[in-house]
Amino acid sequence: MDALELALSCSSLSKLTPKGGKEGDISTSSESSHILHLLQSTALTDAELLQLNDSVLLGNHHMEHDGFSDKSEREAHDDWDTTANENGGRLTEESDMDQSDDLSPGPQATAYVEQSTEEMAEAGEASQVETVSEENKGLIWSLLKQLRPGMDLSKVVLPTFILEPRSFLDKLSDYYYHADLLSQAALEESAYGRIKQVLRWYLSGFYKKPKGLKKPYNPILGERFRCCWLHPKTDSCTFYIAEQVSHHPPISAFYVCNRKDGFSISGSILAKSKFYGNSLSAILDGKARLLFLGRDEEYVITMPYAHCKGILYGTMTLELGGKVTIECEKTKCFTELEFKLKPFLGGSCSVNQISGKIYAGEELLATVDGHWDNEVFIHEKRSGQQETLWNPTSDIRSSRLKRQVVQTDQQGEFESERLWQHVTSAIMDRDQLRATQEKFVLEEAQRGEARERGDKPWTSPLFHQDPVTCEWTYRHMDTRPWDPERCLVQFEKDGLVQTHEKSQRQHNGLSYSHSWASQQKAEMNGKRRKASSQPSSCSQNTESSSTTPEPTHESSDNEGFSNQCARCNKEVKDIALMEASITSIQKTQQDIQRNLAALSRQLTRQRATDDGVSLTGRHCLILCVLLLSQLLLNYVFT
Repeated sequence: MDALELALSCSSLSKLTPKGGKEGDISTSSESSHILHLLQSTALTDAELLQLNDSVLLGNHHMEHDGFSDKSEREAHDDWDTTANENGGRLTEESDMDQSDDLSPGPQATAYVEQSTEEMAEAGEASQVETVSEENKGLIWSLLKQLRPGMDLSKVVLPTFILEPRSFLDKLSDYYYHADLLSQAALEESAYGRIKQVLRWYLSGFYKKPKGLKKPYNPILGERFRCCWLHPKTDSCTFYIAEQVSHHPPISAFYVCNRKDGFSISGSILAKSKFYGNSLSAILDGKARLLFLGRDEEYVITMPYAHCKGILYGTMTLELGGKVTIECEKTKCFTELEFKLKPFLGGSCSVNQISGKIYAGEELLATVDGHWDNEVFIHEKRSGQQETLWNPTSDIRSSRLKRQVVQTDQQGEFESERLWQHVTSAIMDRDQLRATQEKFVLEEAQRGEARERGDKPWTSPLFHQDPVTCEWTYRHMDTRPWDPERCLVQFEKDGLVQTHEKSQRQHNGLSYSHSWASQQKAEMNGKRRKASSQPSSCSQNTESSSTTPEPTHESSDNEGFSNQCARCNKEVKDIALMEASITSIQKTQQDIQRNLAALSRQLTRQRATDDGVSLTGRHCLILCVLLLSQLLLNYVFT
């Protein structure tokens, strides 16, 4: 068996050949090379896992792409992936026992390549102004005839010349090109240092904008987008998964995770738009929840709205407006930030202005002001010092994280880039007629699927809706802190973000179950080996008296051991279900407490407002009485 195992390992290693051109070539530092090659590989064999465990994670070995020599190997890998998905991304002991006596295959990972092109406009008002041609003005007028002030535009078909050639799911990922700021925030010791770093990361997501006034595609129901960013300094990777979970109303759910650096983000956005005559607003109604895994701190974040003015007369200009908050219930730290629209008589310096405050409870710690696409300053109240909180200089832009994407030919049918590729191609070729036709084909296909589905609700395989908060969360969320003694590397396959953990050799391959269950099984194996290594009493009697030894009944021992393993597996499953139920109950309690706290604050503010109004009314009454008295006195004495 050892010779067969060695032969299989050598055979699998001999099939490792580079795939030039198809997977792309990404240059990065050597310290993140093993994650990069994991992202570019389609499967890891058992021999590669051992190499990853023993040398790659400690050195700078380069893994090449693995291939399949025949149909049976591919089917074995597919079976493993299906089993892993059904068990939350980890291969359990029960599924491990179903493997053959050959070495079990390793985890499969999505092949990522570095994004080749990217559009980014310069800072300032000039990049937010759109000049409409005479031909397109006619399209706008025909569209405006169908609209009324206050009307929701979610069901209105917009002309293709105002479309940005990418999906809204893709646009939501603009906030994570500087995800390394969150890696630094997780290491901050003070609560104020963490929320200040979170605010710095939040501001880093706005300067990337298209040139002109553009709107991304409205995602189709079931549409997905995934990408990732490599962190060379921490040798980790941030994964982004997004899906359109509802079409009417349009809701986009997303999940971001980097367990090694200790943070995850989940949330859902309801996109709404309102028409006001000469302007319209795109409102992003929803929340993002940032969680620091090692500290169990959750930051609830809201989004500004996009405001477009100058539709009927004037210059068409896009701005950001509204008040947003970043709040942590555990530390009582929160930030209020206001995105200001350009005033009617304002100059160029009043474009894209922001101002805000950072609180710890009722104490004001700092104030913030500047421009969201340029330099932002923070004023410390305790020390009186002023420093730059964020400034997207050319050096900052060039040194930001590189986004890794899935090549179009490797994407699924409902992944954004592949789904909209013909519309994007027509827009890039400035062929508005063809773009409109291709867009109409997708919209008609979506309507046809809705008719076939009827009253049956569509179910997302990646996200589920919380019945209490009505927020969408990732089904396979793993909020456990990173354990360097146990966890090896995080990877993604078919939208499922998983963690490859240290393996322990068993009878039929590798196991990725919980560590305490593995330890329990190891102790049982140790007792069994100890019992078999020591001579029994009957064998000792054989040596002394030369009598016939009694049978040892090895078959019955094996059956008993299998029964014990089966019971252990059942207990592990029961405990896992109990833990999942307890976690769900705790999260529901936290949501209820958070809603009650928000309601209490709202009632307090309303009472304060009512008291202020009544107080102002009494003052007015007293003032009127005094004025009448003064008039009466003047009349009497004059």
